[in-house]
Amino acid sequence: MPHLGETLAARRRSKQSSLLVYMMAGSVPEERFLSTVDALKTAGVTGLELGFPFSDPMAEGPVIQQAATDALRQGFHWPDLLRLLSACSQRLPCAVMTYLNPVLQRGEARAFEEMHGAGGSALILPDLPVEAAGPFRALRRKEKVDTVLLASPATTPDRLSLLVRRTEGFLYLVSRYGTTGAGEGTTPSTQGKEGDLGPLIARAHELRPDLPVLVGFGVRSREDVERHRTSGADGVIVGSAVQTRLSAGRSPEEIGAFVASLLG
Repeated sequence: MPHLGETLAARRRSKQSSLLVYMMAGSVPEERFLSTVDALKTAGVTGLELGFPFSDPMAEGPVIQQAATDALRQGFHWPDLLRLLSACSQRLPCAVMTYLNPVLQRGEARAFEEMHGAGGSALILPDLPVEAAGPFRALRRKEKVDTVLLASPATTPDRLSLLVRRTEGFLYLVSRYGTTGAGEGTTPSTQGKEGDLGPLIARAHELRPDLPVLVGFGVRSREDVERHRTSGADGVIVGSAVQTRLSAGRSPEEIGAFVASLLG
């Protein structure tokens, strides 16, 4: 099964842009979820982020909050995630994105072992501070599951340096203040012109030239994708724009066509 971080690194070396898609596991029936993953693969998606529902998703906008609520109401639990992850990872390189509490409840070592066994190769926890990431990073030596850390336009130079040194697989660069989804946040004026992440991306690449930097939050159009590519990002992450269509019952083919339109 392909490893997400290794796939992204290889694409960076070959100057190929990457696109990851986030979808909330358990938010729709499994058969339709997997059919959508097949359509995303056909569309040219690089990898998949499987959201695991949590009752207090602080980084999420209303679309993904509702998807998490839907999954929890359906009784979606960790073993269900592992079954879905196993199926998805045979199609695309996969990460799991959730919050610290569910992983601690499962037990870090057990969770990493199970994710690795199901083919997952990265874990993204928006509420995990870099200072607390040591035990997770130590588990990678055994399980090869990367702990991906997040930076934002508000990240100071010293903290960016720490994050770049300690993240694994790639650096997840949040594009602006606020939550996921269209129109849910703002980019601070300290970054220069609105949406200009170029200086942060350039600094991250300067500190660690082999590290892929991907931008997420608010990516919903071809113009967004091109803007972030122009800023130097190695790729983008699309979440709410896909989850909106998935939750609304759009067909896998329609969702695949939308994502293909982002890639040009």
